[in-house]
Amino acid sequence: MFRCCHIGRAVVAGLFFAPVAAVQAAPSVEPVGSIPGGWMVVGLLGGLALFIYGMDHLAGALKVLAGARLRLALGKMTRNRFVGALSGAGITALLQSSSVTTVLVVGFVSAGLMTLPQSIAVIMGANVGSTLTAQIIAFKIEAIAPLMIALGFGVMFFTRVERWSQIGRAVLGLGLLFFGMGMMSEAMAPLRSYPPFIELMTQMSQPLLAIAVAAIFTALVQSSAATTGIVIVLAGQQLVTLDAGIALIFGANIGTCFTALLATIGKNRDALRTAMAHVIFNVVGVLIWLPFIPGLAEFVRDISPDAGADISEIPRQIANAHSIFNIANVVLMIGFVPWIARGIEKILPSRDVADPPLDPTPRYLDVGVLETPAVALALVRQEVLHMADIVFDIARRGRQAIIHPKTARLDDLAGLDDGVDTLVDAIVGYAARLRQHELSPQDQVRLRELVGIGNHLEVVGDIVSEELADLLGRMTRLGREPDSEITDSLVTLFRDAETALHTAVSAIVEEDTEKAQGIIDGKASFVNRLELVRQRIGDDVGMTEADIRLYRLELSVIERIDRLFVRARRIANAVMRMATPATIDQPAGIDPAETPSS
Repeated sequence: MFRCCHIGRAVVAGLFFAPVAAVQAAPSVEPVGSIPGGWMVVGLLGGLALFIYGMDHLAGALKVLAGARLRLALGKMTRNRFVGALSGAGITALLQSSSVTTVLVVGFVSAGLMTLPQSIAVIMGANVGSTLTAQIIAFKIEAIAPLMIALGFGVMFFTRVERWSQIGRAVLGLGLLFFGMGMMSEAMAPLRSYPPFIELMTQMSQPLLAIAVAAIFTALVQSSAATTGIVIVLAGQQLVTLDAGIALIFGANIGTCFTALLATIGKNRDALRTAMAHVIFNVVGVLIWLPFIPGLAEFVRDISPDAGADISEIPRQIANAHSIFNIANVVLMIGFVPWIARGIEKILPSRDVADPPLDPTPRYLDVGVLETPAVALALVRQEVLHMADIVFDIARRGRQAIIHPKTARLDDLAGLDDGVDTLVDAIVGYAARLRQHELSPQDQVRLRELVGIGNHLEVVGDIVSEELADLLGRMTRLGREPDSEITDSLVTLFRDAETALHTAVSAIVEEDTEKAQGIIDGKASFVNRLELVRQRIGDDVGMTEADIRLYRLELSVIERIDRLFVRARRIANAVMRMATPATIDQPAGIDPAETPSS
């Protein structure tokens, strides 16, 4: 979705700036300098397209290279607001887009992966992370951009090592970014001597107008980086002052909120609250600093290179002002996150109806984040854990049915499997779409194993809701119930298998290989207990046909319980393979030594 939007952003950007340059193309107006106005529009639009395309390549490569760090940062988000802000800053620096980060956060809140206060802290940090983009594009290295493009393309084309290929892609993207900046700068150069444009830029000295223009433009192209790049190009051509450039950057901060608001369409109330928090934080930050723009400009002149001596340093000064503005806003407001969250909850009171318990509808499979494979992979993991909760409930009901095999209870149990089947189909379909995107080898292993775990859980649901329910129903129709001691033994054995399932899944949550290994090593002990129950049943079998049929049904129940433990061990084996991704060529979910003992 984001990749397709880049083309539209470039077109909109060109249309937005076309009226400025179109004056040059009018037949009654002479060209500015030696460049016809029409070519000026082409140069500006082409440069902006290259800039956005290069940014897309850079961000795409960094997403793949930093996949593991992304997952680590996502895990840290749940700690506290300060770590959340650092995580937001780090993820945005890696993704090179605060808009992408805020859209992801909206999706997390909607899916229940993150609370509102946590999301506010992450969004605050995202604003800080976005300042890295401004610092990068403030470097004036257009002269070596072709070399970067050639080098990056060469590394991509000639290497077969995934990591080096992505590094080459990042260098190529950076080169295209700077080359596009150079094209825009060259296209705008003649405007320095064009009175109507100079007069228009003079009006940008009115902060409110500059903020409004930049906010509208950023909302249209859905990229504050594009706005920042154009502002820095204008500053480099001496077309805007430092004060006007700061105001335009403030407007870009407000306009980028529009992307988050778009992301709330179709989401729940919590997602809307998160987007509203983004709007409030950015707007309040701008209002705080609005009266102090001259003071901020003076401060960055003092701390920037060649302060006050070289007008070519204005781009760096704008980038520094952008960083100071966002960092200071986080410092000022991070302590008020709980109060901000409560205020938003009062403004937007909850109207959502809580999901019914154990609803098998997919909760986390957001197609909007497929362009960020590491994050999409985290959502697959979360959906598998959601599926595990449903299967745990089915297992609990199955254990209760062994104790009280009532017809109504068994009918309810048998009706639970369809939802599990639907959920695993959704996981497999989402994983298939995710495989179309760039995944590191380690992430390929994790995705494969997570899908395998989902299939194991589906089998557990089938065993309990279909096979066990059928066996218990046949016992009920037989009119014979197992001996109370045998029933207790079956329940104890079932509980052991159920505990193994819980432990295996908790090993996924905690990435705990010791827990997983404990399940794998526990096979002999479980088999011994299972054999004791089987022997007790054999010792107590009667002579009548009904006794023999009951005996066979009880053995079949034991066999199903054994298979539950087998699936727990296979899940544990999958956890071990995810922890050691060197096993990339090993088939998912296959354990040659793993067979039911019955």
